[in-house]
Amino acid sequence: MTDDSIKNFLGQLLSEKGSLPDAVSLASYRYLANGHIDSLSFIKFTFRIEEHFGFRFSESDLLNDQIKTVGGLATLIATKLR
Repeated sequence: MTDDSIKNFLGQLLSEKGSLPDAVSLASYRYLANGHIDSLSFIKFTFRIEEHFGFRFSESDLLNDQIKTVGGLATLIATKLR
């Protein structure tokens, strides 16, 4: 699975909560900092990702700054799938 297909999936999940920036800006979009989802929604969001891709995030994954942008999260997911 490519980073782009993962970003598309993440974009679909986030779009359920409201409109997103254009595709060019999506990778750097800080969905938590921008209030797109709150902490409770983040928990549900990560569960849906884990369920879809068949893995579990570690505590260190969830505390990593990489997880705070769509592009960083997509890269983290791609790494876990390898």
